[in-house]
Amino acid sequence: MTATSQGFMSRLEVRGIPEDMRGKDKIVFGNIQQIYDWHRDFFLVELERCVQNHDLLADLFIRHERRLHMYIVYCQNKPRSEFIVIEYETFFEEIQHEISCRMSISDYLIKPIQRITKYQLLLKDFLKYTTKAGLDCEEVEKAVELMSLVPKRCNDMMNLGRLQGYEGKLTSQGKLLQQETFCVWEQDGGVLSRSKERRVFLFEQIVIFSEPLRKGSNNPGYQFKNSIKVTYLAMQESVDGDPCKFVLWSRGSAERFTLQASSASIKMTWVETIATLLDAQNNFLSDCASRGNSSPVSHRVPEKRGRDLCDPAAVIRATAVDPAHP
Repeated sequence: MTATSQGFMSRLEVRGIPEDMRGKDKIVFGNIQQIYDWHRDFFLVELERCVQNHDLLADLFIRHERRLHMYIVYCQNKPRSEFIVIEYETFFEEIQHEISCRMSISDYLIKPIQRITKYQLLLKDFLKYTTKAGLDCEEVEKAVELMSLVPKRCNDMMNLGRLQGYEGKLTSQGKLLQQETFCVWEQDGGVLSRSKERRVFLFEQIVIFSEPLRKGSNNPGYQFKNSIKVTYLAMQESVDGDPCKFVLWSRGSAERFTLQASSASIKMTWVETIATLLDAQNNFLSDCASRGNSSPVSHRVPEKRGRDLCDPAAVIRATAVDPAHP
C-alpha cells in the first residue's frame, strides 16, 4: 500500500489527471489512504508488540473489529474502481512507467484484500499452535471467527458491486445471507428450459438471480435476470430424491426455478437458511393475523417420504400452497 500511496497517488497529484477523469480518481483509490494511515500510525505498531507478547494478538483484532470495517468499505468500492482502471488503462500504464514501477496499479489495488486474508491465515495458524500447546484458546477462537467473517463480507460486497441491471436498492433488501452459483432450470407453464448457470443472492427480503458475465476474467460481473420477494417465496426442499436440488417460486406465478448446487452440503445450507427465513416470517404473520391484520403468507414444502410430508406443521403450510402450483 505504501507504493500506491507514495507512488501512483503522489504522481497523480504532480502530473494531474485528464479532464474527463476528474472525480473518478477518488473512486479508483477508494479509502486506501485511510487504511494506509491507520496501519502506519496504529495497527502495525501494536502488531509488532505481539511478537514479544503473543497473548496480545487475539485481543488486538477483537478490539479493532470496527476499524477493520474499513476493508469492507474498500471492497464495496472495488468493482467501480476496476471499471475506471480499465477505462483509463493507457493513462495508468504511463504513470507506472514514469515512476519505474514493476507492478501495475491493479496489482497494488488488490493488496488490501490480500492483506485481510493474510490476517485470517495468521490467526488460524496461531490457534493451531495455541491448541497444541494446551493453552486457553477462547480469545483466539473469537479472533479467528471475526477474521473469517471479514473476508466473507469483503467478498460479498465485491460481488454485489458487480451486479448490473437491478433497478431496486440493494441496501433496502436486508442482510445478504448467502450467495452461490447454481445450475438453474426455469419452468413456466409446463415448459422446462435448459439449465443455465446463475449467481444467486439470498437477502432477508429478496432472492436475486443473475447471469455471470466475463467468465474467467479478473473483472467478472453479473447481469440481473429475475427475483422473488421473500414475502411471496415458496420452497420445495427436494426434487426426485436428488441431494443437490431444490425448487423456489413466487406464489401467484407459474414460473418455477429448480436449483442444483455443486454439493449436497451447499444445498442443505441454502435450504436451512431459507427455511429459517420462512418460519420466522410465518411466525410474524401469524401474530399479525391474531391481531386481525391480513398479510401475504410464505410457504415451504419439505422433503417427501413416499406421499407423506415429514412435518405435521408443514402439512398445513404445504396444503395452503397457491392453486397455481399443485
